[in-house]
Amino acid sequence: MSNLTDFFPSGGGGGLTPKFEEFNASGTFTPTQALIDAGGYIEIFLVAGGGRGDGSFGGAGGEVVMKKMYLTSTAGCAVTVGAGAPAQNTGGSNSSFIGSSAGGQDVTSLGGAPSGQSGKLGAGWGKYNDSSGVYTAGSGVFGYGAGGGGSQGGATTGKPNSGQGSYRTTNPGSGYCLIKWYE
Repeated sequence: MSNLTDFFPSGGGGGLTPKFEEFNASGTFTPTQALIDAGGYIEIFLVAGGGRGDGSFGGAGGEVVMKKMYLTSTAGCAVTVGAGAPAQNTGGSNSSFIGSSAGGQDVTSLGGAPSGQSGKLGAGWGKYNDSSGVYTAGSGVFGYGAGGGGSQGGATTGKPNSGQGSYRTTNPGSGYCLIKWYE
């Protein structure tokens, strides 16, 4: 019988250690030389700000984008974390990761609309209520970017850094960014 260390002297996985950095506000991700030396592979989880509904509609959640890419330099990458919608019947702000500055790709997630969802990834539509029926809000991705509640129930206030939509009189969630890598 053999031990795992007989095949992988550093204990498995080639000795790479998982790392991550979270952004609850805009900032800069600076790749380390160890990341680049390990191949430059990163994974991004990017969430835009949620929308604020109007009338019977809950605001849509911010788009959730998951992207894998390779970086080739240690140049800083700007991260923008979108704000939740500021007023009734307005959309949330986009979030972005500018990976092209370090040899990768630029990624944008779209802010949640005041109602409905069009051209975005994820299940982030807002809840709708009227006399003809009740439609449930979208659940988002892992709860991020979920749709907000309508006039007759549902989640009404978005959690900070969740990208969740909201009812017309309450605040939606702001965006979020998580970057994972190995070095």
